[in-house]
Amino acid sequence: MPAGVFKETYGEEIAIFRYPIHYAGAALGLLFALMLPILVGPYYMLLAVSFLIFLVGTVGLNITVGLAGLISLAHAALMGMGAYVTAFLAEKGVNILVAIPVAGLSAAALAFILALPSFRLKGYYLAMASLAAQFIIEYIFALIDPDQYVPIPDEAKYLGGIYLGRGLPLYYTTLAITIVSILTAVNLGRSILGRAMKAVRDNDVAAEVVGINVYYVKAIAFTIGGFYAGLAGGLYALYSSGIGWEGFTLEGSIEYLGMVLIGGPGRIVWGSFLGVLLVRTGWTLLESTLADLIVSYVAAALKYLILGGMIAGFIIFEPEGLIAVLRRFKEYLRLWPYSY
Repeated sequence: MPAGVFKETYGEEIAIFRYPIHYAGAALGLLFALMLPILVGPYYMLLAVSFLIFLVGTVGLNITVGLAGLISLAHAALMGMGAYVTAFLAEKGVNILVAIPVAGLSAAALAFILALPSFRLKGYYLAMASLAAQFIIEYIFALIDPDQYVPIPDEAKYLGGIYLGRGLPLYYTTLAITIVSILTAVNLGRSILGRAMKAVRDNDVAAEVVGINVYYVKAIAFTIGGFYAGLAGGLYALYSSGIGWEGFTLEGSIEYLGMVLIGGPGRIVWGSFLGVLLVRTGWTLLESTLADLIVSYVAAALKYLILGGMIAGFIIFEPEGLIAVLRRFKEYLRLWPYSY
């Protein structure tokens, strides 16, 4: 008697939803996301908007780091590029929904320029090159924005008389863009380009031997990651009344890298989701809780000590991230009470 789940076609093997439980989980997740503003108050809805924004940025970095194996410490600067482009276009009277894709393309162009050192560098040397790029872009931001504040005109946030910068319109606009971005990233990971990125990540010499253009793949990986960072920056401009370059410093790039490494590099959706949930949302709640108990600057210092310890711990003991822990737990439940 046949047992198990069998695939008869290649399309079934690479499908996004393979089993009925996947369809049920996706439907329940979408329903929960749509009903979230009704279930929680305004504060947590804004926290959910911030979560979605950083989820988009983390998905982009997970493509660069997780799929292609390229270390980038300039992701926050690319996000800042998207935010500034959105702000400047909004000041010129461009609707913000038009400015956000343009911001993504601008950040992608900058990321392509930053990808040029990756043709000759890798590993720690590439990380140092991206670190230098982060500082250079920060310096440029400081020159063009010495006041550390660029307001976002409210007029640019209207669509058909609906103000998108607050409340339910802000949440559902951010949610829609996030869903489209995630579906695009999932299909990228299943595509020929995605498999080429994985080959370059595992062994770039072997990938080149089998005919993969390694330089092209690295450049595309950086460019796509930059586009997602710029998209997140545009959403941040929609979310905020104004932006300043102090929000896109090296600290933010390290935080992004931490979310990828802790959540699960290479697991574009669930790894990014768990990383943002644990690091971004979790430590925001942790800092507010600690600030009620002790002095605020001590709480901030403890937050970074916890983040650093978590990154070091996952790199040493669980390099596949939190998603691997949950996968083993799922297998344990599936096999219980047997040990095999």
